[in-house]
Amino acid sequence: MAHFILSAFADEASSDISEQIAACKKNGIHCIELRICDGKNISDFSVDEAKELKKRLDDNGIKVSSLGSHYGKIEITDDFEPHFEAFKNTVEVAKVLDCKYIRIFSFYFTKGESFEEYKDEVFRRVGAMAEYAYDRGVLCCHENEKEIYGDIPERCLLLAEAFGEKLGCIFDPANYLQCSAETLSGFKLLKKYVTYMHIKDVQSDSGTIVPAGEGDGHIEEILRILDGDERPYYLSVEPHLRVFDGLSQLEINDEVASKMNSKYVYPDNFASFDAACAGLRAILEKVQPVRLGIIGVGNMGSSHVNNQINGLHHEVRITACADLIPERNEKIKALLPDIKTYDSAEALIDSGEVNAVIIATPHYFHPPIAEYAFSKGIHVLTEKPAGVYTKQVREMNEAAAKTNLVFGIMYNQRTNCVYRKMRELVRSGELGEIRRVSWIITSWYRTQAYYNSGGWRATWGGEGGGVLLNQCPHNLDLWQWICGMPSKVKAFCHEGKWHDIEVEDDVTIYVEYPNGATGTFITSTGDCPGTNRLEITLDGGKLICDDGETLKLYRLDGLTSEHCKNAKTGFDKLEGKWEDVPTDGMNKQHCEVVSKFAAAIIRGEPLTANGEEGINGLTISNAAHLSSWLGREITLPIDEDLFYSELQKKVSAGKAEKDNVTAGVQEDMSSTF
Repeated sequence: MAHFILSAFADEASSDISEQIAACKKNGIHCIELRICDGKNISDFSVDEAKELKKRLDDNGIKVSSLGSHYGKIEITDDFEPHFEAFKNTVEVAKVLDCKYIRIFSFYFTKGESFEEYKDEVFRRVGAMAEYAYDRGVLCCHENEKEIYGDIPERCLLLAEAFGEKLGCIFDPANYLQCSAETLSGFKLLKKYVTYMHIKDVQSDSGTIVPAGEGDGHIEEILRILDGDERPYYLSVEPHLRVFDGLSQLEINDEVASKMNSKYVYPDNFASFDAACAGLRAILEKVQPVRLGIIGVGNMGSSHVNNQINGLHHEVRITACADLIPERNEKIKALLPDIKTYDSAEALIDSGEVNAVIIATPHYFHPPIAEYAFSKGIHVLTEKPAGVYTKQVREMNEAAAKTNLVFGIMYNQRTNCVYRKMRELVRSGELGEIRRVSWIITSWYRTQAYYNSGGWRATWGGEGGGVLLNQCPHNLDLWQWICGMPSKVKAFCHEGKWHDIEVEDDVTIYVEYPNGATGTFITSTGDCPGTNRLEITLDGGKLICDDGETLKLYRLDGLTSEHCKNAKTGFDKLEGKWEDVPTDGMNKQHCEVVSKFAAAIIRGEPLTANGEEGINGLTISNAAHLSSWLGREITLPIDEDLFYSELQKKVSAGKAEKDNVTAGVQEDMSSTF
């Protein structure tokens, strides 16, 4: 999904920069395309004036997306050199303002000059500006406009192809319509060169400039195409709905002004600016309809925000976040200035800013927050594990079942092509029944510093467990997702064996399945180097997965059960051979889970994992803990009341908050599940 960053020509609200800032903030826009500032064109600013402007913008949390310069808006026959010298100063202004882009044009042809005759001169001039800026870390972006060389898509394409990475491409639908060009086909022609969009729309029959979506610019369709790209795009609102101060400086005649106010009438420029911003937001509601709130912006919550910024989600906009720690909210606000922040999950859910949430809080809070969200009509995607104890999770599942809301869980390892293929082979029955499963998953090495990074970490009261609750929920889910649920569990959970913690950091689980098959699951956060090897022995072969990346299949020429009964000698071997196992190679992880969550909300498409399934892996985890605490085998389903009672004993004997805490957030979670 594209990460759409809203910007605006706020000089159409007012020529006063303070009022421009206020107009942007009112509309939730935190980037500006500078053009007229305090009555002066940005192209005429000195470096010193730019430094003063930068401070004012910084103080208000406003970034500069582009400089809306007028360079290239002279006749092709006019003297270029003075124009070019002034342009050089504007490049320095852009650098002072931390602005990557400068808008330029490709020169007026209003005196009947031949496009073909003057093509070389256009390219010389555009090239001079583009190369000068590029060499100084600034990108010139060409905007299409009536009566210039680049007025229609075909000539804009010639410019884009000629200068490649040294020249950006601004796509302005309204300007193309005013040249009788078709915007949708034009966009498809230019798509790979488009750097960012100007959001302005026109009704073709009358030429009236209207709010985005009210005209014939196909803006919604264009943004849907852009949304397929995993990258950021500025969408710069250029209203042109009411004559504004400075318009006469930008146009060679009053034709543009004459198209304003002919249908859409506004009492003042602030109102017309608001209307233009509202038009774009209405389109975004259709293109990216899921308004997502992130509850808990520690490690995983921050990772989801970074995926959004990097354009890895589809049909989703993060509109709010909540955390008990104010500094975390402030950090996310700096990354996504448009969002609202709250100090509690309830405040975010009640805000009206979201229709879906991701719950990325400590484990105990997953079920109660989910139940509150369901009660308010909000869709839920919860991080793993579903909760700490199955009794609580069962209540959450029952609450979800009473609604028609989408409930998912972040089992992102189900997107891994290797595990998907293993499940397909096992569940198809082509290799017969499972006989034995062994998963050694000790590649979870953690230092003491990791456990000291949060007061709730590795405590019974704060986290509800150790490696089984924190690191292994994905593995436990995959284990049962591929092989099915066991019927009996016997486990040994060593608490604080390798670290100064009160919960388990070294575990061995032995299980039996209803068909008599057996399995072992060995995990630890103390092994370095660790191992991640899953072996599934079936009646007709063996599957071996290493590190979740490679999959090998030894396919027997028959079934072990039949061969064992019918072989003529005691040492007879059943032949077979190793096979390469083809997969689709896809492993999109968290971003795919979020995108499918959105698709489930919008169109009823399948989730990666239904939230109700979170109880399965947790059941194995709870059974392992209970077995270790009581020193005996546990038969499933577990006694939920007994588990809860035993857990409370551990909580009472432990600390809800540790003393040796050095807080920290790791935003990049790509190296972990």
